[in-house]
Amino acid sequence: MSTLTIKNLHVTLEGKPILNGVNLTLPQGKTHVIMGPNGSGKSTLGNTILRHPQCAIAKGSITFGTKKLSSMKTDEIARAGVLLALQHPQAVSGVTVTNLLTIAMRKFCADGVGIGTCGRRKSKGFKMAHFREQIKDTAKALHMPDEFLSRSLNEGFSGGEKKKMEILQLSLLPAKCVIIDEIDSGLDIDALKLVAKQISKLRAHGVSIIIITHYNRILRWIQADKVHILHKGRIIKSGTDALAKDIEKNGYSEYIKETV
Repeated sequence: MSTLTIKNLHVTLEGKPILNGVNLTLPQGKTHVIMGPNGSGKSTLGNTILRHPQCAIAKGSITFGTKKLSSMKTDEIARAGVLLALQHPQAVSGVTVTNLLTIAMRKFCADGVGIGTCGRRKSKGFKMAHFREQIKDTAKALHMPDEFLSRSLNEGFSGGEKKKMEILQLSLLPAKCVIIDEIDSGLDIDALKLVAKQISKLRAHGVSIIIITHYNRILRWIQADKVHILHKGRIIKSGTDALAKDIEKNGYSEYIKETV
């Protein structure tokens, strides 16, 4: 079992300090939620775990099991099973959704990754035709028409459709740890329930999950083991899902005053 461990993480973005000593331990199969005011460094934390080139680590470390993510490249981290659902997914012209997923799965299979998110065992008998059917089934569960699968990735998609597409990818690729950045923005309540159901399936298969969000509403359908408040690049408070409920009701001011 692999634990994601972040120790004393300091990160700059375009020379400006954003993270100022983040410490976080996420055991395998657990779900942690990160909340915080705008500009507190939440998205920077997610991007840094996947080693975004603009996020420079000034001090500290990120490890996943025995792998030192802070010294790895983004593609190496992804092949290790650590994946990021973006807050603002980009369109990729000329690359269809189905082709993207099948190419990515071939790479995972070539690397010998053992168990997929949905319990699939990749072996010499693994069939891409079967995987394509799984793509269709998962898209159907997210209420996404088949035509979306033959379109270029995110091209002409609405904000909510792009968020569903991020979850589609996480649900099908062999993830071990996922960071989900503000998946609830742009989703109506019915779409949010569908997305939450897929995230719960990830949890049920032992995937470690970090959910970055401003709102408590997604936690109505997802069990959180711990909730953290990030402020000015540091975790200032941790608690249960009751903390998220209190934040939504009363805001962050009292917790910020405590740290001051």
